[in-house]
Amino acid sequence: MPSFTYRITKYDPADRDEHGSYVGAEDAVSDHGPVEAAYLAAVTAFAEATGIDRLDVREPQVAGPVSFGREPAVEGDGLAGLFPPGLEGFHDGATVPLAVALELIRAMLRDNGVWCRLEVEDAFTVHVGWDQYLYVGSDRPCEEALTRTRALGLFPERLPVSPYAAELDEEPGEQRPADGDFWELVRRRVGEGRAALLEERHVANASRWHLLTEHNLDEVRARLAPRACVAVWPDLLTDIDAVVAERSSGAARSSPEPSRTSPPSASRSWTSAASPR
Repeated sequence: MPSFTYRITKYDPADRDEHGSYVGAEDAVSDHGPVEAAYLAAVTAFAEATGIDRLDVREPQVAGPVSFGREPAVEGDGLAGLFPPGLEGFHDGATVPLAVALELIRAMLRDNGVWCRLEVEDAFTVHVGWDQYLYVGSDRPCEEALTRTRALGLFPERLPVSPYAAELDEEPGEQRPADGDFWELVRRRVGEGRAALLEERHVANASRWHLLTEHNLDEVRARLAPRACVAVWPDLLTDIDAVVAERSSGAARSSPEPSRTSPPSASRSWTSAASPR
């Protein structure tokens, strides 16, 4: 976690009430113009002061079925032109040049649909929150960058930590690595007819599905995005009438395996290509 963290906004601290809420006249959306450009220039100033020209994508997300942004999500989630189609290359741990990172920040300020943390280990972080709140962390005080940010008309405020720091995330529960033992188990389950589909969640709110056979398992594994979360499922049930009849009669399955109509938890794991945070 960086030693110095700043909240950077267009909101004058003089226009906050006793609870710290902003009560001034500034809109809580991007102007898609000079103020947005000032945010990006401030990030650039902090990155240059820290000696950073590339950042790592962390915990990437795209828009789900419901968007909570103040602006509507756009087709492609703001990633068009930054990554190949189909979210190729956009995954946890992907390294991008500063210019691409700035465009990701622009898309997040506009609520385009994409969201991620941008970090360089404990040296530098950029987190975009709701309502045009930006959080920049550095292992240096960045006094010149602070001066530059104020000159841009923005207000940097020192914080103990970014509210979007990964260290503050709730524990996601047990996370099993997709190591050799995991894939050997999957191979056995496929051979027994107990596993047929693999769900690859390389970006939150987006999944890719792979049909598993005894002959293509290594090929599927090689195609998975680094640090993706994977879930292994049995084959879909095709006899719909039998499923409906079973549910109607209230008959209970003796097997805990998921079905098309009532899928309990699958076997989930993280791909072995994951790198440490």
